[in-house]
Amino acid sequence: MTDAPIIAVLCGGFGTRLGGLTRDVPKPMIAVGGRPYLERVLESFASRGLRNVVLLTGYKHEVIESHFGDGSSRGMHIEYSRESEPLGTGGALREAESLLGERFVLTFGDVLRLFDYDRFVEQHPDNCLAVYPRIYTGNTEVADGRVVRFDKRAPELPYIDAGFSVMHTANLDMLPSKGACSFEEIVYATLARRGELAAEIVDHDFYDIGTPDELARTRSALEKPRKKH
Repeated sequence: MTDAPIIAVLCGGFGTRLGGLTRDVPKPMIAVGGRPYLERVLESFASRGLRNVVLLTGYKHEVIESHFGDGSSRGMHIEYSRESEPLGTGGALREAESLLGERFVLTFGDVLRLFDYDRFVEQHPDNCLAVYPRIYTGNTEVADGRVVRFDKRAPELPYIDAGFSVMHTANLDMLPSKGACSFEEIVYATLARRGELAAEIVDHDFYDIGTPDELARTRSALEKPRKKH
């Protein structure tokens, strides 16, 4: 695979919906099956040959950074971009721009999807957002293989973003030069209006630890005892 993009993983949130579970560790480092959840997330990319990672840290950054180091012991190359204050997804990516190369995969440290990311980035050399059909709420409209509208305040739209995309780093120029901002609400929406955002429809098969209910479901699925042969 040529010109493999950097994997940019957003890990800086406070995880307030999880209460005391994030008092001492950032949300992606919550243990699932006896090890930090973020290990599983990174492995989902490394297993597809995508091993160059930038972790965008913030709250309890030292827990993540001391655990993963430079990634060499895991066969990966890991760098860090640390927020000194909450900047939203857009601000976090803007601060990391110098580490992201020409394009990057944007994903989240609390979402695990077992997916052929290598095929995804090879098939989509330009901007592409993964989406799945709306279940409870939506934010995306798709036509002829392209996103034609992205709006987080339009829950009636037929698709919702699947939590990952491949993006040209030049898109960060759309963001304000300072302050907190949302990458999705600015960049996805702008690219959609310009007709410059491809869409790939994927299924709803992923694990999330963003809320207590989602964490319980994920633990139930990933901590099942292995059958003896």
